[in-house]
Amino acid sequence: MDAGASPPQAGATSRKEIPATHENSPAVSRRLRALIPLSALILAFVLAFTAVHHRHLLQVWLIEAGPLGPLVSIAIYVGLVSSPFVSSDILALLNGAIFGFWEGAAINCAGVMLGGVSTYLIARRAGEFLDIHEDLERLPPWVKRLPVGSPLFLLALRVVPWVGGTIANNVAGFYKIAILRHLWTTAVVALPVAIFTAYAGWRAVGLLR
Repeated sequence: MDAGASPPQAGATSRKEIPATHENSPAVSRRLRALIPLSALILAFVLAFTAVHHRHLLQVWLIEAGPLGPLVSIAIYVGLVSSPFVSSDILALLNGAIFGFWEGAAINCAGVMLGGVSTYLIARRAGEFLDIHEDLERLPPWVKRLPVGSPLFLLALRVVPWVGGTIANNVAGFYKIAILRHLWTTAVVALPVAIFTAYAGWRAVGLLR
């Protein structure tokens, strides 16, 4: 730019300001893109409702699905993990009981990790529709003392019974925490639990025979 050029007058529109109207249009497209994670969240609620209130039907589905049973179970598992305040423990136990320890553990591990990624992406896109701050306020005092988003905070969250994992997934996405940090903190806590619940389901079948 010429050093002697006078600055633009107040109220005048310079060439660099023209794209500003162009930048407003993405606000609409962002809202449209938010419909995708919202739709995924609604689907997750439907799957969660089926798993909780129609457990026997779910068991029949998994058995009758045959070779596709593991894939069906993983899809439902992802829905459960993505649903706030719904535990995936029922399905994790069923996987061990139906598919055996090793296959059930593999299904649980795949489901919990894919569910963690899907919840992370949903919260990253549509976090404003989630009550993240209210969830954080309801956490135990010893968790709230930790810096939000730190590895120790995410690990501690997952120790909170019942809802800790879901809140951790939502927090990681909402605050745009690095995906690698989210994945390894998920794996450290969630994978051992997924393996143990598959073992518990497998052992329960053996004891009942």
